[in-house]
Amino acid sequence: MFPVTMMFMRMRILPCSAALSLVAISAAWSQQPIVLQADSALQTSATIYSNAAIVRQQFQLPLEKGENLVSIERLPEFIAPNSLVLRPRSGGVSVTLVSFEPTVTSSIDILQAYAGRTVTLRQRSGVIEGQLLTPPTSIVGGTEPCYNGAILRTSTGELLLSPCGELVLPPPSPPVTIAPRIRTVLSAQSASPKPLELLYQCDGLQWQATYSATLMDNRTLELVGYINVSNTTRTTFRCNPLQLVAGSVNIQRSSQRYKTGTAELRMASASTDAELPTQETLDEYHIYTVPSGATILPNSVTTLLLGGPVTLSYNQRLVVRGRYYYGGYGHDDQESQVPVATVVEFSNAGSEPLPAGSVRVWQQDRQGALQFLGEDNIAHTPSNEKVTLTIGESFDVKASRREIDYKRLAERAAQYTVEYTIRNRKNSPAQVSVLESFAGDWEITASTLPYTKRSARQVEFVVSAAAGQVVMLRYTVQHRW
Repeated sequence: MFPVTMMFMRMRILPCSAALSLVAISAAWSQQPIVLQADSALQTSATIYSNAAIVRQQFQLPLEKGENLVSIERLPEFIAPNSLVLRPRSGGVSVTLVSFEPTVTSSIDILQAYAGRTVTLRQRSGVIEGQLLTPPTSIVGGTEPCYNGAILRTSTGELLLSPCGELVLPPPSPPVTIAPRIRTVLSAQSASPKPLELLYQCDGLQWQATYSATLMDNRTLELVGYINVSNTTRTTFRCNPLQLVAGSVNIQRSSQRYKTGTAELRMASASTDAELPTQETLDEYHIYTVPSGATILPNSVTTLLLGGPVTLSYNQRLVVRGRYYYGGYGHDDQESQVPVATVVEFSNAGSEPLPAGSVRVWQQDRQGALQFLGEDNIAHTPSNEKVTLTIGESFDVKASRREIDYKRLAERAAQYTVEYTIRNRKNSPAQVSVLESFAGDWEITASTLPYTKRSARQVEFVVSAAAGQVVMLRYTVQHRW
C-alpha cells in the first residue's frame, strides 16, 4: 500500500528506495503512459458520510516488464490529496513513484506555472514583454487588472512591481490540468494484466436522510425514509456496492471550494423489501448497504429508498414557549403575542434507527390529496427513542402574555405574577401546553391551573379550551438569582 503525496506544479517526490535510480525514473516518466479514466474503472465502491465519501476504484493494467508509467485521469475535483492510496492487488508489482496533479481552479494557479517564463503585458500605453519573476498573490479586476505582488522584469532590465494590464501567456507546457490526475510509475516483474486499487476521500459526495410522515385519522402516522446522495463533482460514480454511514464521524474536509451546479433529482425505483438497504452497526455508527448499488451522476441528487413504510402512533399538541427568566430585570407589563407551535411527537419503538435528517409531515384533505403541513430536523435517533417535530404555528389558537404584578423582595429576589390568555377560535376543543423557564431558585406560590415541574428550570401548565372559549392562566412566582 502506497500513500500518495501531493505535489504541486508537477514537482515529484521520490520514495526512499535505493533500488530505483534517477535514470530509471526519468526513463519511465518520458515513456508513453497507460491512460486510465477514473469514471470508467472496472469497479467502484463508495462509503458515503454526511460530509464526504471514501471511494475505492479497481483498474486492470496491461503492464510490461520493468517500469511502466500510468496516468489516472479525470479524478473528482474535491479530492483530499493526503488521503490518496495506491495499492497493487497482486504480487510482482510495486509502486515506485507517484505524482498528484491538482486541477487548476483560478488565474493565480495558472500564473504560478509561468514563474520564470516570458509573458506579454498589454497596457493602454503599449505592449511590454518580460520575464515573470514572481507570480501575483491576488488579482484586482477592472479595465486593466492589477497583479498584486507580481514582479515582471522587462527586456531592458527594469522591474515592474504589481503591474496592471492584460497578461498574454504562451501555451502552457505541460497543458493545464482541467481535472486532477495521478501519474505513477509501477515496476512489474513480468508482462501481464495486473489489478490496481485506488482509494481516496472525495469531499464532493455526501448524503442525508429525509423522511415523509403522513398523519392518519386514527392517530397513527406512516413513516418512509429516503437516502439523498449529493454529487457536486463532474464525475460519474457507478457504485457497487454503495454504503452509507450514519453517525457523527470526524472527517477533516479539504480546503478546496465547492463549485455550484444544477441539481438533478433522480428517484430510484426501489420498492420491495429485498431492495431495501441492509443495516448493521460498526463501532459507534450504523452502516447502510444498498444491495444493487447505484449510479451517481454529476451535479445531481440521487434519491433511494432507506426504509419503510412503517406505522407508528403519534401525539399532536399545541405548545407555547414563554419567557426564560434570568433574573435581575424590571417589570414589563406590556401584553405580547406568543406563538402557538404545532408539535408532532412519536416514538420509533420497534422500528429501525433514524439517521439525522429532515422530516416532512403530510395529511390528506377531504378530496384525498396529500397536503404539506410542515417539516423539522431530527438528530440521529436510535430505536425506541422519542421524536419531537415542530412543524408550524396554529392559525386559530392564539396566546398572549403579560406581567400584571412585580415586587422587588431583595437585591437579588423578586415576586411577579404572569397572566396568559388563550383564545380558541376553532370549532373544536384545544389543549395548549404553556412552558415557562427560570434560572436560579424559584417557587410558584399561586396558580389558577395545576402545573407540572418538568425539570429544575422548567414548568408546564396545560390549558384546555372549549370551542370558541377564552381561558386565562395566572401564576405567581418567587424568584431568587
